[in-house]
Amino acid sequence: MREEILSVRDLHVHYPVRKAGLFGRGTVARAVNGVSFEVMKGETLGLVGESGCGKTTLGRAILRLVPSSKGGKILFRGRDITDLDNRRFRPLRKEMQMIFQDPFGSLNPRLTVGQMLGEALRVHGIVRGGEATEKRVRDLLDTVGLNREYANRYPHEFSGGQRQRVGIARALAVNPAFIICDEPVSALDVSIQSQIINLLKDLQREFGLTYLFIAHDLSVVEYISDRVAVMYLGKIVEIADGETLYANPKHPYTQALLSAIPLPELGRKKERIVLKGDLPGPLSIPEGCSFHPRCPFAMPECRERSPGLAPLADDPRHLVSCLLYQ
Repeated sequence: MREEILSVRDLHVHYPVRKAGLFGRGTVARAVNGVSFEVMKGETLGLVGESGCGKTTLGRAILRLVPSSKGGKILFRGRDITDLDNRRFRPLRKEMQMIFQDPFGSLNPRLTVGQMLGEALRVHGIVRGGEATEKRVRDLLDTVGLNREYANRYPHEFSGGQRQRVGIARALAVNPAFIICDEPVSALDVSIQSQIINLLKDLQREFGLTYLFIAHDLSVVEYISDRVAVMYLGKIVEIADGETLYANPKHPYTQALLSAIPLPELGRKKERIVLKGDLPGPLSIPEGCSFHPRCPFAMPECRERSPGLAPLADDPRHLVSCLLYQ
């Protein structure tokens, strides 16, 4: 049995929206709307979905960067961290880190790389003394494939790929066990993307890291992930091993997503599934199954019932939220 490092149970993140006009009714944007999943130690769980489905909000809520709503729970190493105040949560921050989508926006332009990494080391008490700090900074730069002399450079002096390596070094500085990678390669050229992905895989093997890898590029997720979770309108609609999900997707939304991936093998063809209608926003999530207005297999019951994730009869590790299988 593999150790469970993170468990998310019925997590909600709702934002109140200001009412329109003097007598207008206020409403709520349901960015994350009842999400449950587990991440096992040492694995990479890929999280995919269309833009606006709540992937980034979910990642930030897990790290307590945005507050959660209602009665959901976030368990890290079996400890409930949902309602910990900042003082009690601070020791856990060095175990849970994030690599951001925008490498330039996430770095302080007024600090050199050495100052940024040194600040993280001092704040969390990783090393003491200037000499030990400088040595640790040099080691971190070596680890992510950057020249040691870059410690004296500012963020604007780097390329996009180099900045993301700095962001990875900053996350590694505090010796984390769990890292949320929030679309870490989406802003990079394709050739640089492969370098960063391979670096993340190498670091995972070397340090025993666990990743929640958020992305919208299904090919990237297939390459790096052990398991994959598919998100739609604030909910996870399918979770399975990467190989299983890509070979035999069950949820109609997953099938539509995967049909858009080009097949490199010559001679192979697949039918493209084009969904009808537009993606609703978090202010107007349909009743019942949230996917039913766009689903080609929708039944009358789908308008009334919101199915939860349930295992398939022939594969308990393959979870699907669809009345077709329940």
